[in-house]
Amino acid sequence: MERSPEKIRAPGAGTSAAQRAQKADPAVYSQMRRLALEAQLPNVAHGGVHVVLMDWHADKGTVTVVAAADGSASLYLSTGGGYFGGSEKAPAIREAALHAIALATSLRCHFERTDASPLPSLGDVTFYINTGARVSCAVAAESRLRAGADPLAGLSGAMQRILTEYRLNLGRPGNKA
Repeated sequence: MERSPEKIRAPGAGTSAAQRAQKADPAVYSQMRRLALEAQLPNVAHGGVHVVLMDWHADKGTVTVVAAADGSASLYLSTGGGYFGGSEKAPAIREAALHAIALATSLRCHFERTDASPLPSLGDVTFYINTGARVSCAVAAESRLRAGADPLAGLSGAMQRILTEYRLNLGRPGNKA
């Protein structure tokens, strides 16, 4: 089954904005993250990167930024909520997602195939790329990424740009389905 992270309806997406804003559901986080790791997008070359994810710790949980080869981008918060569908509203989000996919494609040599997708340890950032046929992983120390001392620093910056573009174009994260 072919799925695009942006096209997947978040559980509860049919509810009103007021109902969604009342209480974010943390159970949605793991579901959306899993769907992104399993997504198979049409029109992606065989073996091409369909989706790239970046997970890192924030003050109150884990943040996952997702970029897909179709230009869609999402942000999932382990505490519930996030951003979905912004690339349809803001071209800058779409451009940021496509840039992240291009970088992930060029950095594939730093990734190793994995059958598991655990969240990162404190102080680490975990990247996953999904080629439709397999998932590969790379882990980098957050301090090395910030210092630009890791080969994945550019990809980290590209994924952070997605978050920045969402904030600039759509405000603070919440249940933005």
